[in-house]
Amino acid sequence: MLEEIKSYWYKLKTEYEKRYNKPFLKDFETSKEYLERMKSYLLEKQEESPSDVDVVCTLASVEMELRDEKFDYIEFLLNFLNEFKKSLSDNDKARIFTNLAFWEDFSKDSLMYLNKAKDLNSPFVETYTGLGLYYFSEYEYSKDEKNLLVSCNYFKIAREMEESYLTSFNFAVSLFELKEYEKAKEIFLSLLEIYPNRMRLLLCLAYCEVYLENKYEAMSYVEKVKPGQDYNYNLNTDDISEDQIIDVYYALEEYDIFLNLCGDCVEYYYIAEWEEYFYVLWLKNQKERFFSLEEKNRKYFEESISEAISDEDYESEKEKQETIVSWEEDKRNFEEMISKIKSGASRPEIKLKLYPEYSCFMVDCVRHKFI
Repeated sequence: MLEEIKSYWYKLKTEYEKRYNKPFLKDFETSKEYLERMKSYLLEKQEESPSDVDVVCTLASVEMELRDEKFDYIEFLLNFLNEFKKSLSDNDKARIFTNLAFWEDFSKDSLMYLNKAKDLNSPFVETYTGLGLYYFSEYEYSKDEKNLLVSCNYFKIAREMEESYLTSFNFAVSLFELKEYEKAKEIFLSLLEIYPNRMRLLLCLAYCEVYLENKYEAMSYVEKVKPGQDYNYNLNTDDISEDQIIDVYYALEEYDIFLNLCGDCVEYYYIAEWEEYFYVLWLKNQKERFFSLEEKNRKYFEESISEAISDEDYESEKEKQETIVSWEEDKRNFEEMISKIKSGASRPEIKLKLYPEYSCFMVDCVRHKFI
């Protein structure tokens, strides 16, 4: 049934793109008509075959794309599961549980559904990708390496099931975070052969070389990286922020390049906690710049505290006092940081950090699996 469903989807997609000359689902208002037609088609199929998993899972995804606030994705799939659980195979149940887990968005219920799917020996790579992402997010929150080890194991399983850019990238990122830099580098290099000049991969390789103490190699990679969206590729991780590049030059102690790249960031971003920037200014004897930014930030905190005191738009006196205390603490931390640097404190350490691709792991996502 799934091939038949996809065939009808492609028919609608082709018709849409011929009519509007732009990708299907790029614009909701123009795509809505075709999504409604897809929904009608699936509802007819559901009447013919009420227990068909291909139909119900695709229908749930289409309903989600239609943004109907009255539609309850979880309730819809759970009702189907309860009604037909005796006739559904373990693979069918694992598929539904994985879809439910994605919708629950890394909550405890998400983990519960993923574990249910895993316990049914889910044949879907999305199940293990979801588990890997869940435990990686737990690692980010708790800093507990046990979560990272579990995440890495699930990413490894996903890659063994399906060796793709996504599964390989996620596995390599978890290896990097485990300080397995050579192993991570090997995977990133293999991906770069398939996806040449991919900015994210070049940055990942630069990070690996920094920790492997290969300065020349790290420089050769990071020099090729451009900030912003890599328009040749379209994942969330293909968007590179300036600070991710800047951090490499700081880690390599290339301070002149570091300061040069920091230029625009200093004007537009909050820098009061950017200890390494103030440290390098002081180290490179750029005292005028240092003192100017010191005074600018000090004034900012003083004005913020004054505004918090005079502001009457609070729900309670407690909220007001908490806001004032928070600003006073921020100012105190800033003053301590500045004082420490002036006193000759040791070089602030930074950690170059990589993240997996936190993207859709729904088995039946029409947006990502049909297009």
